[in-house]
Amino acid sequence: MRRNSIVASRIRGFYRRLVVALLIFGMIFGISIFGGAPGQAVRNGVNYLLTKNYDFSGRERSIEKALKWVPDLSRLGIKPKRDLDVEVSTPGKLPDLPVSGRLVRGFGWQRDASNWLYFHEGIELAVTKGTIVRAVLPGKVVRVETDKRIGKVLVIEHDHDCATLYGRLGEAGVKTGQEVVQGQVIGTTEDTLFYFQLRDGDKLVDPTSRLQQ
Repeated sequence: MRRNSIVASRIRGFYRRLVVALLIFGMIFGISIFGGAPGQAVRNGVNYLLTKNYDFSGRERSIEKALKWVPDLSRLGIKPKRDLDVEVSTPGKLPDLPVSGRLVRGFGWQRDASNWLYFHEGIELAVTKGTIVRAVLPGKVVRVETDKRIGKVLVIEHDHDCATLYGRLGEAGVKTGQEVVQGQVIGTTEDTLFYFQLRDGDKLVDPTSRLQQ
């Protein structure tokens, strides 16, 4: 009961502070914009709202119930992930892209042919059909499957919670569970477009931002 009372008190305090902040802004705006009778009317209205006794009873229980679903990250043992750190000549960088090709679609927010905004999770490169695809880093193959959007895909997990995805493959030269080394041939492209994605922990990263200079 004591905990419920404390939560309810904090919620009421939050609402009151929010209302007061908004009304102070309105008061300043009214005083600075209006003069004479209009300004006085605004000030009278603000004074009424500031002195009004607001009743938030009946809402505390539903808000408290919602707050129970907010996870305590520290209790779950979740810690901020450090930057990508891979075992190459320059830590945190990719030595090269999986294929040689021309970048035709970058990472991030894009607009399609109908001008709709969407988020592109990787990059696409224009290549010659049957181009050799190489692993950018050493690791273990964890998935070889077909995706509805980008055809045959292959996923490799690397050290330090890093993973790479290779899409639009024609042939996969490795199997799930197989260990690969940096630069090893892992397949070929199916057509003239190749898709590549990089994940750092649970975050998508622009692969071109991690290339060694």
